[in-house]
Amino acid sequence: MDSATTPLTKSDSDAPSLRGSMLSQLYGFLASISAFVAVGIFAIRAYVPDYWLLYIGIDYYPSRYWELGVPTYVMVMIVVAIVSYTSLNFLATPPPPTSMKLIFDDYSEDILTGLPITDDGEPAIEPSSYMSIDQVSQMFDDLNS
Repeated sequence: MDSATTPLTKSDSDAPSLRGSMLSQLYGFLASISAFVAVGIFAIRAYVPDYWLLYIGIDYYPSRYWELGVPTYVMVMIVVAIVSYTSLNFLATPPPPTSMKLIFDDYSEDILTGLPITDDGEPAIEPSSYMSIDQVSQMFDDLNS
């Protein structure tokens, strides 16, 4: 039977594709191989004498200053980026749990001072407020007596 007339036994959706974790694994593999090759080239250049490189035909390469300066610059920039990102996150976080800014806001008031009254004379919904421990104890004492 001709392969052109043979019906497909699998649907097109069953075909393998690069999705999700498989794609990230491929990127990770390529990054690790690239890093390994870069370190290998750096090590060869660092330890092989210049006259050997000239002998095999490599006559144009950066100075040794740039071979040390660029990786150092990259590593310092990574450290600066991590420290900056962490510092910005610390600045963006709310105050610690012991801060009174988490308990009081512009709309909170002492519950004993009264409730605001609406236009029709009915009391409004109780605003969020802070009651001291003395007030809570007094309320429980009044309930129990």
